[in-house]
Amino acid sequence: MRPHTNPWYDRLAQMQRGYYYPWRSTLAPGNGENAYLSLVQSHLAPDKDVLDAGCGHGEVALDIAPLCRSVLAYDRIPSFIELAEAAGRERGVANVIFRLADSSAEANGGQPHIPADPASIDLFISRRGPLHWIEDVRRVARPGAVLLQLNPIEAVHLQAWNDDLPSPLRMSPPDFNMRQAVVRRLALAGLDIHSCWIYDVPEYFDAPDQLYVRLAWGYAPDEVPTYAEVQPIFEGVFARFAGPDGLIMRHRRFLWKAVVE
Repeated sequence: MRPHTNPWYDRLAQMQRGYYYPWRSTLAPGNGENAYLSLVQSHLAPDKDVLDAGCGHGEVALDIAPLCRSVLAYDRIPSFIELAEAAGRERGVANVIFRLADSSAEANGGQPHIPADPASIDLFISRRGPLHWIEDVRRVARPGAVLLQLNPIEAVHLQAWNDDLPSPLRMSPPDFNMRQAVVRRLALAGLDIHSCWIYDVPEYFDAPDQLYVRLAWGYAPDEVPTYAEVQPIFEGVFARFAGPDGLIMRHRRFLWKAVVE
């Protein structure tokens, strides 16, 4: 099953509660995740209405709620939205609306559709979400609206220890250019990239089992060997390649901004 497809996300929702990374690791400073959150906060204001596309279990939407007028957040996974709504009630957040929705063309008669009213949004955000929502931005954007999205990108040069891993836990070179995909989607909406950044920093794993969790994430149990079966291989990788801070995997993100003129 291809990662980050609808069937893959449907299965992931059965395997864990919410959309999160279940492994333990440490990101070096200057990483894309922190840069995205800082950029989002810099565009917030008490009179701004925000849309969070592919909100997962609502973590970002709830965190930014005190800094803006309203947040409309949606995702296509029912259990994620249920978790988000429960968290909102528990935290007493009143200005966030969560909606169960799929904005893809396939789910909307051939045309992408954001579940928002025309000319109602000042800021569009998406952390590791889909791209199809971009095509419907102009319909729901107010003049001057800003789009901010963070996209994972694969490492171009694989770590030397990758060759020691068992299949299918071994990583492959990327076959997808995220920047080109974003540019194509923006062009369909009559938009261009205003500015963009690539972040490439070390991600440190302090134990062999945590690297296994990272590489096995999203696979069904019958698709990968158990950790017990490959433990000697992972311990050998750590013995050969780990440094004082742990074993390094490259953590790469593409962060971009567009503006609706």
